[in-house]
Amino acid sequence: MTCKSSIAHIIFVFTLLLAAFLSGCSTADTQNTSIREAADFTQHEPISSEVPSNLDSQHISSPEIVSLQKQDGYVWGGYGKDGLYYIRSSARADGSCNIMYVDYSSGKVFYLCAQANCTHNNSSCSSYIVPGSGGVSPMVVGEKLILVCQKSPYVGSDEDKPSHIITTDLDGSNRTVLAQFKANQFLEKPMLSDGNYLYFRLTTQVDATTEEADLVRIDCSSGKVEFLRSMDPTLNERIWGSFGDKILVYRYMDDNTVGLVSWDLNNTSTEEVLFTWNANDSYPLLGDAVLSYIGDDGYFHLKNLQSKEDISLSQYSIPVSDISNISVTPLFVDDGHLLIRELRDSECTYYVLDTNGNIQTFDLLYDVDGDSDIFYPITSVDENRYLVCCGFSVQNEASSLDDGSSTVLPVPDRLYAIIDKNDYWHSVKDSQVFE
Repeated sequence: MTCKSSIAHIIFVFTLLLAAFLSGCSTADTQNTSIREAADFTQHEPISSEVPSNLDSQHISSPEIVSLQKQDGYVWGGYGKDGLYYIRSSARADGSCNIMYVDYSSGKVFYLCAQANCTHNNSSCSSYIVPGSGGVSPMVVGEKLILVCQKSPYVGSDEDKPSHIITTDLDGSNRTVLAQFKANQFLEKPMLSDGNYLYFRLTTQVDATTEEADLVRIDCSSGKVEFLRSMDPTLNERIWGSFGDKILVYRYMDDNTVGLVSWDLNNTSTEEVLFTWNANDSYPLLGDAVLSYIGDDGYFHLKNLQSKEDISLSQYSIPVSDISNISVTPLFVDDGHLLIRELRDSECTYYVLDTNGNIQTFDLLYDVDGDSDIFYPITSVDENRYLVCCGFSVQNEASSLDDGSSTVLPVPDRLYAIIDKNDYWHSVKDSQVFE
């Protein structure tokens, strides 16, 4: 099957970009909201925690830190234990959109609204949101739905609201503004959580040429914003993910070297360099506590970030790019498996490599006007199953125009399914698309 043609690719990319933008909307609904003070930091010393002398440090365990997005910061939605929260666009003239809920147990997709006979098109609906310049990103922290409402750093309108964070109950009720930031402050993804706090990089634009960056966390119950340590913009320090109780930070090590460093939240002045690569080489791909990279031996490697075990996937030799018309891209990595795409001219083939030395073609694909894309694992539902994006559909919806007339606009919708992980890696399509 060929890779995307230019027209199909444009349609598909438009769909993803629209969904990415609409995974951010600042709400016009101010009902039941309270605004806390803007974030302001006077503390600039890293936090360190000491174990009290009467406690055994071996029995002190730090909470697991979970990444709420992948390393590129793309927001698929908020991952609850029973379902996914995501943003759906509409064709309404006010540009509003809705929070949707994918229920794992029923296989149904609902508006996040409990009102009978609700039209879901005004602020009386708990799913209704009006977009802002930088969008809103739904996330789940503990038993709360968090809506991170972004101000875009590229929009200078005085009418644009500063970035702020809204919290709601998991059913969309009790919407409250948890914290509001200054007009020159921007919240960056990926973000992390330990079930109580939300961790992120906060950038402050001091002037046209100067910015400061801090690793901060916000208590999702009280709204208190806490400084953890500075992040150096000159080294491009930014969050990439997490494993265990550690935060993974991307950093320029020198002019020619990039590194992945772990920061200990019990003592944020403590760090460990986990991996480095040449600035001109391909970036590694981060999975759940596993890293995929291209080794000096010409093979893909999987490195376990906990055990430090490094396995070469020597069953597949990567073509040398400067003498070959073949390009290879890693798409998804999980413990023991790597999914790659091989492009020969315009022909795509997908392969699964595993740490047992096996290689097989991957066939869980969906069609986009004769072109292909993979069933992409968005998150793990549990240790045995993935929630995957398995395609998209376009619904035509009526939209009112300023002159009183109406037109029909296409509204994209992703399609979701749950699939057994073993079935996924063996291309067994034993799943039902959510309705």
